[in-house]
Amino acid sequence: MSAQILDSITFRRGTSADADLLADLGWRTFDESFAPYNTPEDMAAFKPTMYAPELQAAELADPNTEFLIAEVKGDAVAYIKWNTGPAPAEITGEKPLQVNRLYLLQAWTGCGLGDALMKMSLERARQNGHDVVWLTVWESNDRAIRFYQKYGFKEAGELTFVLGEDVQRDLYMQREV
Repeated sequence: MSAQILDSITFRRGTSADADLLADLGWRTFDESFAPYNTPEDMAAFKPTMYAPELQAAELADPNTEFLIAEVKGDAVAYIKWNTGPAPAEITGEKPLQVNRLYLLQAWTGCGLGDALMKMSLERARQNGHDVVWLTVWESNDRAIRFYQKYGFKEAGELTFVLGEDVQRDLYMQREV
C-alpha cells in the first residue's frame, strides 16, 4: 500500500453504534463480489439472513467477536470481523482466531488495504497468543484463495454454505501463527 493511501485510512474498533453501518457495508461488499455468480432471488433471500442491522448488533455485542473498520474521510470502505469462539473440528490448534469476514468495497480492492487488514489479523493473533488463524472461503473465489495462500493459509476441510436456494461449497483454510 502506498504511504499516501495508507495515510488516508483510519482504523477503529466497531461499537454498538455501528450495526447499521456494518449491515450496509457488509451487504454492499458481498453484493459487489457475489451478485454476478448468483441469481437475484437467491441474493435477495440471503441478505436478511446475514446483513440485517439486528444481526450485526448481536455480533457487536458478542464478547467473542470484534470488528475493525477502515475509513477514509469518515466513510467506511472495509472491515474485518474476528471471532475467538470455538472452531469446527477441521481446525487444529488450542486457541484459534477466526478471520470471519475481510470485506472491502471493490474500489479498494488491489490497493493493499486487504494486505494491511490481514497483517493486522496475524499480528493480533500473535499478540493474543492464538496458535492458529482460520477462515472460510467459497471454493470458486479464486482471487481470495490466492490471497489467503499468499499468507500461508492451507485448505483444512469443507463446509456447506447456503445462499438463498443455492447450496454451495466453502473451504476451511488455516495457518499456524
